[in-house]
Amino acid sequence: MVNIPKLPEKEELEFKEKEFFLSLSEQLDASSRYWYFALIVVAAVSVPVGFLLRGTLSRTFIGSYEPPPVNTTPYTPEPLQVLQTGVLPLGGGVVSIYGQPRNPNPDISARGFDYVFVLEDAAGQETGRVEGKSYLLAGDSRFIVVPSHASASQPARVRLEFGEVDWTKLQPEHDLRFEIAQKNTGFTPEGRFFVEGLLRNLQSVQIKQVDLDFLVFDEQHQNLLGVNTGSYTDLFPLENRYFRAIFPGSRVFPPESVEVIPSVNLLSPGVIIGTPEKVPVR
Repeated sequence: MVNIPKLPEKEELEFKEKEFFLSLSEQLDASSRYWYFALIVVAAVSVPVGFLLRGTLSRTFIGSYEPPPVNTTPYTPEPLQVLQTGVLPLGGGVVSIYGQPRNPNPDISARGFDYVFVLEDAAGQETGRVEGKSYLLAGDSRFIVVPSHASASQPARVRLEFGEVDWTKLQPEHDLRFEIAQKNTGFTPEGRFFVEGLLRNLQSVQIKQVDLDFLVFDEQHQNLLGVNTGSYTDLFPLENRYFRAIFPGSRVFPPESVEVIPSVNLLSPGVIIGTPEKVPVR
């Protein structure tokens, strides 16, 4: 059998409640009035002091906080390499300059970099500088050429140096293809050697800029005899664009000795307008 405790009557509970509050009131009356004033002062002062301390502590914390350093290049690429350089005398203190840099990184591209050709005489004294900007995709190499440069004295050699490089792990979304057709060589009425032909865009997209490098090799295809370069903009889908590059100097070369190398900086924003489709070579 469960024993249920007997609860006090309602009147008894009310009496005990009144007795408690009466005892509390008597204890408060017996306390010193100074405690009341102290309590009021603490309550009045704590609010503005709290705001003041909060603002001071916040400023102190923010002022002393040093954010962690941000590594803008979370990878360490190998520096650009120089495969070859050369100076081609054209007469009258004018020379052509070329260099072939290489990007040894298989998955990191140089979206852009500064370079300088440093010309030196036979004694190693600097005779001139030519600066510029270029790019190299991952694992790629290409020629950088200066068709004509006037030098105060005949340079004996040239050195290619690199400045700041804009590295990126972005990979080109498309692989463009071009064809060089109807290549021919000749002389202008002024006696200047030229190379002409057609640059065929094999893609169904517009390309904002295509660079052409013109390299003239000897019969063994080992030594460069002449260089030139040109840029062609707004190449429309499937367009055949006529090009003509006039070389400084008066030497003549057969068409088969001239290589025409197209290149596009595929990491340059907006260089391709549209989505390339595979088009068979015509």
